[in-house]
Amino acid sequence: MTYQPIKCSDYDQYELFCMHFAMVKIITTDNTLVVGNAKNLLNLKGEGEFLLIEHQEKGEQRVRLDHIKAISYF
Repeated sequence: MTYQPIKCSDYDQYELFCMHFAMVKIITTDNTLVVGNAKNLLNLKGEGEFLLIEHQEKGEQRVRLDHIKAISYF
């Protein structure tokens, strides 16, 4: 699936989450729940842009930005 660029304001919000290593809860477009700390944003050529989430027990997970349906922090 071709990457669909997201709104700049959404990207800015994700950057803030990463700067504060915020605990986030994400629901993806396929209704997968991802909970962890926002660690970094990645731009992988040919794949798209990703939010790197760090889980305490499971390590790291990439979530493609255009697959994020909802995100909240706590």
